[in-house]
Amino acid sequence: MFAVSRAGVVAVSVFAWVGEPGPRKSPTHVAWLWAGQWDSPWFIAIAEHGYQRTPDNAPAAFFPLYPLLIRIMTPLGLGRSWVAALLVANLALAAALILLYRLTELELGREAAGRAVFYLVAFPTGFFLGAAYNESLFIALAVGTVYCLRRGLWWTGGLLGGLAVMTRSAGILLVLAFVVEYTRQVVKLSKLSALIGIPAGLGVVMLVDHIAYGDALAFSHAQARHWGRHLAWPWQAPLDALTGTGAPFTEIWTHNVLELGTVLGLGALLVTRSRSNLLGLALLTFAVSFPSRYTADIPYPLYSASRIGLEAFPAFMVLGALGRRPWVDRAVVTVFVTTQGILAAHFLRRGWVA
Repeated sequence: MFAVSRAGVVAVSVFAWVGEPGPRKSPTHVAWLWAGQWDSPWFIAIAEHGYQRTPDNAPAAFFPLYPLLIRIMTPLGLGRSWVAALLVANLALAAALILLYRLTELELGREAAGRAVFYLVAFPTGFFLGAAYNESLFIALAVGTVYCLRRGLWWTGGLLGGLAVMTRSAGILLVLAFVVEYTRQVVKLSKLSALIGIPAGLGVVMLVDHIAYGDALAFSHAQARHWGRHLAWPWQAPLDALTGTGAPFTEIWTHNVLELGTVLGLGALLVTRSRSNLLGLALLTFAVSFPSRYTADIPYPLYSASRIGLEAFPAFMVLGALGRRPWVDRAVVTVFVTTQGILAAHFLRRGWVA
């Protein structure tokens, strides 16, 4: 599935320029486009120069593990950080698919597992999993955490959970997965100490921010100052997106429909009964509880929800089980693959996709 998805990315990278007279895009330049747009340059700049001070300390919003791995892998990327960023993301994607398959197989069976990994990479924003973003790394660590906890590997799960927190703030919700699995399995009290690994990851982030900016909560303050993200009731942003979509088929309308559709669709999957769905709901609720500032100049209350929704991996496990019905599978594949092709081509042509 990893190889098939990478072949699909290559195909989109070629066909994105069909119809443009004389595009003159070298393979190297097209590859760079997957690592040189929107959030990606932030990660690469941190990998190259560390956390630099700015008026709003915006780099603090990007957690340190992914930039650190980019820096470590740069020699393998021929000395180019952007190549290393793609290398780390794609290696993490391979790990994420293997772990998601194993976890879904353990919970829902082999056929559901095969469909779950396909639906994840085929999701409309699934191309971000191989771009220079930290989504694939977070998913690999989060799924790995749950899988280890399910197998009773408490210290390994705690370590992976801590690394997940060092990748994205939502990783702190893995504490919930730890407590749920610990309660279900009723293991020795001594194993509960492994839980410390998850909040320890947040402690590392706070230490890095304190050293770089003299502010242990710089990651939160940067999100508020630079991107206007703030804590709100989880239903507020979806309601704003529903009522403020603007005229049909405009850019604002398209983005808000995509983000709202992601939240509602994944939410519907996660209200079904499944062992991992509580974590999935928590991840999705966390994403919509910190919307962007909803004003005339930023009319996207669910900013990036279509991408962050990838992290709610239990939804793809449920969808893998539902896909045993041929009509469900065909509908999902048609909608996912078609939409991803359009969005990926738009992204490559420097269009904004969250």
